Order: sequence, then C-alpha cells, then structure tokens
Amino acid sequence: MGRFFGIGTLAALAGLAIAAPGSAHDAAHPSAVTIDWDQWGVPHIEAASAEGASYALGWAMARGRPDQLLELMGQGRGRAAELWGEDYFAGDALMWRFGIPQAIDALYDAQGADYQARLEAFAGGVNAYAAAHPEAIDDVRERVLPVTGRDVIGHAQRTLNLIFMAGGELQGLERRLAEATPRPGQVEDDGNGSNGWAIAPSRSESGHALLLINPHLPWDGVFTWFEAHLRSPGLNAYGAALLGQPFTSIMFNEHLGWTHTVNDRDAVDVYALPLADGGYRFGGEVRAFDDSAVVLRVRGEDGTISERRLPIRRSVHGPVLAVRGGTAYAMRVAGVADPAYAATFAQYGDMAAATGRAEWEAAFSRLQLPMFNAVFADDSGDILYVSNGLHPARPRGDADFWAGVVDGSDPSLLWTGYLPYERLLRVADPASGFVQNSNEPGFTATMPPALDPADFPADFVSPYMRTRPQHGLEILLGDGSISFDELIDYSRDTRLTLADNVLDDLIAAARADSRDQALRAADVLARWDRRSNVESRGAALFSLWTFAYAASPGGFEYDRPWSFDAPMAWPEGIGNEAAAVEALVATAGRIEGAGAPIDVAWGAVAQVPDGEGATMPSSLGIGGAGAFRVGFFSPREDALTFAFNGGTSYVAAVEFGDTVRAEAILPYGNFAVRPEGVMSQYPLFARGEYRTVNFTPEAIEAATVMREELAFPGE
Repeated sequence: MGRFFGIGTLAALAGLAIAAPGSAHDAAHPSAVTIDWDQWGVPHIEAASAEGASYALGWAMARGRPDQLLELMGQGRGRAAELWGEDYFAGDALMWRFGIPQAIDALYDAQGADYQARLEAFAGGVNAYAAAHPEAIDDVRERVLPVTGRDVIGHAQRTLNLIFMAGGELQGLERRLAEATPRPGQVEDDGNGSNGWAIAPSRSESGHALLLINPHLPWDGVFTWFEAHLRSPGLNAYGAALLGQPFTSIMFNEHLGWTHTVNDRDAVDVYALPLADGGYRFGGEVRAFDDSAVVLRVRGEDGTISERRLPIRRSVHGPVLAVRGGTAYAMRVAGVADPAYAATFAQYGDMAAATGRAEWEAAFSRLQLPMFNAVFADDSGDILYVSNGLHPARPRGDADFWAGVVDGSDPSLLWTGYLPYERLLRVADPASGFVQNSNEPGFTATMPPALDPADFPADFVSPYMRTRPQHGLEILLGDGSISFDELIDYSRDTRLTLADNVLDDLIAAARADSRDQALRAADVLARWDRRSNVESRGAALFSLWTFAYAASPGGFEYDRPWSFDAPMAWPEGIGNEAAAVEALVATAGRIEGAGAPIDVAWGAVAQVPDGEGATMPSSLGIGGAGAFRVGFFSPREDALTFAFNGGTSYVAAVEFGDTVRAEAILPYGNFAVRPEGVMSQYPLFARGEYRTVNFTPEAIEAATVMREELAFPGE
C-alpha cells in the first residue's frame, strides 16, 4: 500500500525525529516544531512561529485520520469524482454550481500574505506526513496529494456555507418547493445541535467564570472533531477543530474561551423565477441567464477517466438548482464564494490570541464567520452571547415569508448586503449571571430575557422553546452558586425534560383507557425515573412514544404551549389525549412485538460504538425528548433498537481561575487507528466520565507518551 520513499527523501520532506517521553528538547535546534502526544492522543504543539504550529497541526491531523482528511481535501477541491468515482460527482457539481472552485484564487488572495503562509504550512504538514508514512494511507486517497492551501479554503467553504448553512435547504429542496412556509417546530425535530453555557462570577461558587463547550454533531465526515493544543508566540490555544480546518474553532486560552452552537437563522433563500423567452422575468424585463459550463473528469470502476460537461445556469439570485414546468428555482446562500467574507482563518487567529472580551469581540465582529452562535467567558468575569453570522438585509417580510419560496421576479426582494454586527442578537454580562444556547433563537439567551423581538427585524426567527434548552435553563435558574464539579455534573444530566411537561397527563389518560396495553404502559411510565440512564426502564417506551405521537395527525400538541410572553412557564399537558394514548398503545405493541418487555431498559435499545467494532449501552437521550446529553437516535423500522449517528461529540468544562482548569471528553478520539500508548476514551464516555485536560507545561510533560520533532521548512 502506498508509494515507496527512500530514507533521504523522508528526511528531506519531514525532518522527523522521535524522542522518548520526558526527554528534553534539542537545544541545538530551537526552531524545531515539537508535538507532545499525551495519553489521550491530544497533540500539544510548540512552535517558534504561527506557521510552524499550523504545519504541525496539519501533520497531526494527517497522523490521526489520514484517509478521512485527504478525502475532505479532495471534496474541497471540487474534483473528487476524478479521484474516486461517480459517488462524488454530485458533490463536485454542487461546488461548481455555487462558484467555489471558480472563485478559489480570489478567496485565497483574501486571506492575506500572513494567513496564506499558514495555510500552505498546514497543507505542507499534511503532505509531509503522507510522504513520511505512505503505508498509513490508502492507495486511492493518495491520489489527492499534494494538497494545497487552496484545498483547505475550498473545504472550509464547502463545510461552512454548503453543509452547515445550506445543507438542510439543499436536502429538502423538493419539500421546500412543495410547501409554502416549512417552519420547524415538532418536538422530535431537534436536529444537529449543541449546548453552550457561560457563567459569570456572580453565579459561580468559586467567583471565577465558567464555560461549557458541548457540540452535538454526527461522528463522521466533515463533522469530525480533532482536539489539539497550539502554542506559539502570542498563542496558547486549546480546543477542538473540525477535521481539515487549520484552527481550533471552539477553545480556550489562559484568559478566555468560547464555544459555538448552530443558530436558527435564515441566511439561505429559494427564489422562483418565471421562465420567458429563454430567460426569466425580473421586474419589467426578461433577463438572460448567465450560462456557462465546466468539464469534470469522472473515474470509472475500471480506473478509466471520462469527461463530463456540467452546465451551470445562474440568475442574479444564485445558481438554478431545479426547474418545474415554467419555473426555475435559484438558491441564494449568504457569503458563499465571496472574498469579502472569506478571512475566517485570520479572524479565528485573532480571537484565539485575544486576552479579554473587548479584544476578542473586535475580531469576532468582522463577520468573517458566516454563522454560529458564540457563547464566551473570560478571566475578568465577562460573559457574552452573540447570534453571529451574515444575516441578509432584507427589504420586507417576516420569518415565515422568507422561509418559503420567494418571488424571484420582484427585484425589491433581492437582497445584496448584510446586517452589521451591532444589529445581531447580543447579550453581554446580564444581571442573571449566565448566558446559554441550545439552538433555540437567541431571545432566551438568558432569563429573564434581555432582548425584545420587537427591537429586531421581522425576518429574525421568532422565539420558541424546545425541551433541550428548557432543560439547561431549568438547571441554570435552579442554582445560584455553581461549582466546577456541578458544571460537569449538569453537563451529563440524563433527565428527559419532556417527561416533566407531559408525563402526568399521559399516565392519567392511559389509565382512563380500558385496554390492557394502555394500563400496563401507564404503570411502566409511573415507575420510570424520567431519565435515560442505561438501566432506566420506561425511557425506551417514552422516547418511542414521542416519535409516534409526533407522527399522529396534528403532530405533537401541548395543552399549554410555551409563549415568550411568559418565558419561564414551560409548556405542559397533552393537547390531544386520544392521539397520545393511541400512540402509547401502538408503541407498547411494537416493543412487545419485537419480543421485549414494555419496560425494556434504555441501554438495551440505545447503543453507541465502542471503538472495537461493536456497540455498548448508552445513557445518551433523545434531544427532542428533552435530553441535555444527546444522542442522534432514530427508530429502526425493522428492529427495536435505535440507529445511531452521533450526538454528544465533544465536551469541555472550563474554569477561568488563577490557573485555567478543564475537563473534557472526545468519545472517538483523534485517531482512526489508535497507536500504542494512547488510551481509548470510549470507556470513560460510556460511564459518563471526563478526563483532566493537560494544559500547563508541567501537566503536558507528565502526560506525554510520545514526542515528535518536525523540522518545519520555514523555521
């Protein structure tokens, strides 16, 4: 497997020396880039320059997940089908239709010389590892080598703009064309999400600010986290980066830290364009489409390469992605392939080097990151929430109007600019002593609310409350003095908040029913501890019931829904008791039909990978049922067990005292194939435990199991 390189070539490309754990750095080579790998597989990088740190991060990511990383780089290039075949063609086509490869030189120029050097250093680290360890890389993935800084930019554009921002709209385009105003809101629709908390000294037992970093994402592809610690002059950044991104995007340093959650905001619009005379109607005229084409190469199963012409049709709104009858549909995505908003890496670099909120916010407010909430805390006690991103400056219309298909023939509905940072949802140092987000609109970033929807544009998503943010808010409101240990305990709480809202009514309605299954199911739910612990009996019945009830006519209905007018009065009661009981009886029948008791333990049906090719019982719960420690579980049609596709993917609890301390967990770790000396985190994760973060030089030295010294060409 792989290509053969001679010893001299390896030395020239990588300049690698491996030292025993605990050995001193070579004083004769002070410019060597050092990677100290700790017992959990976290690389602690020390370099004399930012470029050297980027080089080492590229090397480390390639060492951890080489095949996956190279696949992402090929997809970011927009020519993955040429490398790996037909399965990649649709993704390539999407990249070209949105103009990312065509704009790559302009996007690269927008980075500036400093960050161009860092990007090339990162790519150089990837290439150096591949050259030094061809045996670690699948032959087919080698085809993408060498990677370049432009590949990294393309990967970032694909990840942020097309997958995170537009992914839902792209996947549901057919549905969007069929529905006028498809707004989310059913209880079970909790999607990919995250939790983020910042707690001020006024609400902290120690008098120090606390930060909870807790993203929920799938455990594969572009969503895979890589944990790292970068140290170079002016930088001491510890956190997690999405694989292939040359920075830690959720992190802390000696003074401050932040996390991101996906914000519910509309920065993607679909326009309907009436076709006429070979073009489309726009105002009082017929506009010609901007038609072009690109020739893409596709590798066949036999290895032969064929050429395929990809027509690209664009209107002033964006690329045309569908045509139905006499109407074309174009999609407009904020910031995609736009050099004015492409300096994301430089912005993150300045954020990571900041020492306080003012300096950090000066960088963050440049709006070079197209989306994501930010939850921030620092050692001076400042806390901050921002619903960040490129929010279109729309001329009129509310959130429901823009969530539907927009009339593309009306020039007044074509937005071209974005709201300034000052117009975004932002809460700094509230009297409550906390800010939080679990993917709900930012109007409830703290309680009592500090923001009034009437003060913001009508196209901002209106306030709503799901049971996962309710869960976090109940915890925060219930404890006025939170310790570091309590922060950790709260982050792994297994209570299902939805049960507190509806269970009493559901049990009463079931007991009023004469059917045996309804009565027995009611008894199980009455005995249940309302948690999703492995041994909890009733969690499976209740969780499956939430899916069944939501699928009934009318969807999931509360007797008293949540309202922003009374924001701390949580939703409660069953809105349609007959439908709820029918769903409960059907769920009980399904469980028994699969040969299990109605009170089957949660861990028997909800399992996660164990890192050894099998699965293990899990206490992760359904986000839509109010779990704070979330697993992306979906019911299988042909089995009682749930399918698992991620969820709680990285957790870090941080306290900003005189010395920063933190505990964290990355369940799947940094390595696709874990090397000797690196411990698996799956057993910790299964027990709901975290590990102490090695942040200080003394802790790193004591924890190092392997040291690598890389002769970075630029040092």
